[in-house]
Amino acid sequence: MDIDHDQFKKLQRRYTKLSIVLFFLMAALRGLHFFFFTIFFWPAVGFGILAIYYARAQKREAAPAPRWQGTATPSGNVATKRPLFLIIVVAMGLIPLIAIIASRFSSSGKNEDKIENTEGESVETKTDSTDYDRALQFYNKKNYRASISVGRKAMLRDSRNGDVMLVLGDDYGSLKQYDSAFVWFDRAYQNGARSAYLSHWLGFLQDDKRNFSEAIRLYKDALQQDSTRTQLYDRLAELEPDRAVWYHKKSKQWAESR
Repeated sequence: MDIDHDQFKKLQRRYTKLSIVLFFLMAALRGLHFFFFTIFFWPAVGFGILAIYYARAQKREAAPAPRWQGTATPSGNVATKRPLFLIIVVAMGLIPLIAIIASRFSSSGKNEDKIENTEGESVETKTDSTDYDRALQFYNKKNYRASISVGRKAMLRDSRNGDVMLVLGDDYGSLKQYDSAFVWFDRAYQNGARSAYLSHWLGFLQDDKRNFSEAIRLYKDALQQDSTRTQLYDRLAELEPDRAVWYHKKSKQWAESR
């Protein structure tokens, strides 16, 4: 067995293993995103082709030479073709991969210039108003996802913008994504924002999490800032039954005064 035969055998095994590993990764990660399927597919195919190529070259080297060929036939004939073949295989794998990556960067760049609203139409970003104003406009139009897009980008530029935090909390609250709403309302509260509205929302979110003691505290804090919130009296009557009579009395008084 000559040197070329051994070398071809090693290369065939190496590329076979690489192809199998890439196909396995492709199958394991395709559930995360189609991009993973594509990024592993073409290199796996390329290594598979190389494995087949070297397997055939190995058989040619192992086959006995014809009598007419003699001993003077150069064995470098296969080796001289090998670089060109490798370049072709690698190019076949890289061209689709580069095209996919380029398209992803292109699409992400376009998405920087517009925001998709809930009806599927694109809303061009404006530069003549503040981030808060634009996020609030989308919220008032009940276009909560567009408002979230504007608000989250605004937070990347100014992570302490309490007004935007409150709008984001309202957006997620309106979508009934209460965990996300709590994150933004709590960030606003920790950042120094105070209002009956904010305490009411935080109390409700704590109530939803069954953190009743914290909900009671926040409900009472909301009532100290705005005692006309009759629904809070009714809920506190349920949470503190020993004071239910007093809460119901206050709720009735404020309801009659309107």
